[in-house]
Amino acid sequence: MSSEAVPEQELLVDVHLLRYPLRLGMRTSEHYEEVFREFALLASAQPQSVESVPHRMIALIDALGRRYARQQDHEIEREEALRRGEVVRDLVIHVPISALEASRTLDRMLDETDDFCRDGTLLTLAPPEDVVAFRRWYLDECIAQVEGRAATPWPGDLT
Repeated sequence: MSSEAVPEQELLVDVHLLRYPLRLGMRTSEHYEEVFREFALLASAQPQSVESVPHRMIALIDALGRRYARQQDHEIEREEALRRGEVVRDLVIHVPISALEASRTLDRMLDETDDFCRDGTLLTLAPPEDVVAFRRWYLDECIAQVEGRAATPWPGDLT
């Protein structure tokens, strides 16, 4: 995965996140940010192979952050909607075609990370089932819509 900015000529796809549960989206972001902080601490505290999970995850998050930074406007929209007391909202994010493989890679690595939370390898608690379900739905929507399939509304609870 390249660490360069998204090329201006790369085609962007509108991904419609229908019935996006705002509070659950926020809880999911907060959980994985906690995991990433723990990985950053692990990666800096102990010499490890660049193939170790903390190093691979940090490298992926760093690359995704640089490559897709301009795609994060929905987080601001989500926070503003939550401040207004909204619970659910339809959001549209604009992702480059390259987000297809990045979403697949991130999903696989987060499954691995969730296992480390469950088995006690990490101090961060395992994510609740609704957080995992939301993360999978979100990444699946990016993958499906970049591939040309129709949007599927969030099927679960809105909390």
